[in-house]
Amino acid sequence: MIEKGRISNIQASMLAITSLTIIGHLIILTVVMAHSKQDGWIAGIVGSALGLIGIVSLVKLSQRFPGLTLIEILFKHFSVVGKLVGILYLVYFFIMACLATRLYAEAYKRIMMETPMWAVITVILLLSIYIVYNGLETLGRLNQVMLPVLVLFAIAVVILTMDEKKDYSNLLPFFGNGIYPVSLGALAVMGWFGEFAIMGMVLPYVQHPAKLVKTGIYSALITLIFFLGPITGPIALFGPEEAAKMAFPTFSEVRYIQAGDVINRFDAIAILFWTVGLMIRISLFFYGLCLGTAQFFKTNTYKPFVIPFAWLIGVGAFFFAKNYSEINEFLFQSYVPINIIMGAAFPLFFLCIAMMLIKKKAV
Repeated sequence: MIEKGRISNIQASMLAITSLTIIGHLIILTVVMAHSKQDGWIAGIVGSALGLIGIVSLVKLSQRFPGLTLIEILFKHFSVVGKLVGILYLVYFFIMACLATRLYAEAYKRIMMETPMWAVITVILLLSIYIVYNGLETLGRLNQVMLPVLVLFAIAVVILTMDEKKDYSNLLPFFGNGIYPVSLGALAVMGWFGEFAIMGMVLPYVQHPAKLVKTGIYSALITLIFFLGPITGPIALFGPEEAAKMAFPTFSEVRYIQAGDVINRFDAIAILFWTVGLMIRISLFFYGLCLGTAQFFKTNTYKPFVIPFAWLIGVGAFFFAKNYSEINEFLFQSYVPINIIMGAAFPLFFLCIAMMLIKKKAV
């Protein structure tokens, strides 16, 4: 086994929550608002329930092949089809790492417009290199320390934005545009939860595998709770039509916070949240990519792949898109179906195959 470290079920849950929440704030809010408008919170609830299909399937698949990562399961137990899908997962991890790195750069461009993109990308990748090189335990413990801090800041933002400027009647009427827009938003949220697929590289190293189903469900529930505030807040403040047009709705909301006559700029809260969250998310996908590649080539360690992949992720992030409009196009056209396939369809398919093979052996 290449990875010698172990993390607790709580640490695994917290990794999933951080990774999902940060990308939810940055991109899924925009997609869901564009589709579902004021019913975005309903789409969030429905989509979270649908997202459990992929989460539970992945966990059950991992439990049927204890001690093996998703890549190892596919390569060792599902013949040529499994190997091809395993390679697809490695490509998927790379794309998600590039996307997160580019989103980090795009977020910083909002406040550091004169800083070149390559410099911002270099900084976050150097931090990620250090985390990934030190292994899963370092990643789990760092996130365990940072997530509660982020939650406290998030609660502070919620409290500070609860004033007369928000009009929660903007959330009415329910299903004002019909069921179809809500369905599109729900599918977007389901695709968002499809990113839980990266946890297939982490689950074999969790201390109590028997409790992983509960861990996955709790992770989804907490992530949903963290999603409801950011999706209702901008709609209540700006209205559904205006909020749907914003690239980063929560960032725009935070800019409206005022605490007295002196402190009236809280941009740093959003940037801190995004910096730490994206660092964890990039490191998680980066780690899964390096570990999966090492298992593909059957090497004794993944560390020789860290620097080359960091360089490739940096180049990939830089050339991912010409501007944010192209990123937005990717999010609306490709992100959701890719994640539904990788995070729900494939885990469910291979779980069904595994169950049928076991029944045949029993007969």
